[in-house]
Amino acid sequence: MAQDTSIVAERASNGWKVTYSSFLTGLLAFFLLLVMKAEHEAESTFKFADKMKDDIYKQINFQKQSKKLDWLYVEHAGPKGIKLLIPSEIGNQAFFQSGDDQIVGDFYYYLENVADIVESLELQEIPTRYSDVYARLKEAGNTIKINVRIEGHSDAQPLGRSSKFRDNWDLSTARAHQVMKYFMSETPIPEDYFSVSGYGHFHPLVDRNRYDENRRVEIYLDIQMVELENGNHV
Repeated sequence: MAQDTSIVAERASNGWKVTYSSFLTGLLAFFLLLVMKAEHEAESTFKFADKMKDDIYKQINFQKQSKKLDWLYVEHAGPKGIKLLIPSEIGNQAFFQSGDDQIVGDFYYYLENVADIVESLELQEIPTRYSDVYARLKEAGNTIKINVRIEGHSDAQPLGRSSKFRDNWDLSTARAHQVMKYFMSETPIPEDYFSVSGYGHFHPLVDRNRYDENRRVEIYLDIQMVELENGNHV
C-alpha cells in the first residue's frame, strides 16, 4: 500500500513535466507557423508586380474575347509588360500615312476600344487598393512603379526635305506622343504613369519593304518593383 502511494505521488510530481513539455511543443509549433506566414507574406510581396501583370494579362484577354476584338494583339512580354497592338493597317486604311504623325480618323474606333479596356483595369487605384503591400515594400526600401509606355515605329522610307520631322526617330516619337495624348484625354490614368519612346525603322514588325505594316504604335502596360532612393522611386 505504501509502495502504491509513492508511485502515485511520483506520477503527480512528474505531471508538470508533461504539461510543460506539451506547452513548449505547442509554442514551437506556433512560432514555426508565424515564421512560415512571414516568409509567405514576404515572398508574395516581392512577387506582387509579376502577379499583377499576370492578372492584367488575363483581364485583357477576357475582355478581348467578350468584346470580340479579334484585331487586337495581346502579348505577355515578360519584363517589358503586357503588349497591346492595333494592326497598323486594316483593310485599305493605315494607322498613319507615310511621313505623318496624325492618327487616321477611322482608327479612333480601335483606339477607343483599347482605351476602354485600359481604363477598366483601374491602374491608378492599385496604390490605394494594395496599400499594405506598398507599406511592406517601403520598409524594405522598394516600391511599385506603374508605367503605360507608348512606343512609336516608322517605316524605312526616307523623309522628304519638306517634312516637319528631322528623321524617322523624330517621326516615330511623335506618333507615340499622339497616342499618349489620346489615352491621357480618354482615361483617368495619371500623367506621370505615361512615357513615350520612338524607335524609327529599326524595329520593323515585318520585312522593311512592307512599309504600311511597320508604321505602328505599341502600348505596354508594365508593373515593376523598383528601389527607393531618398523616399522616391528611381
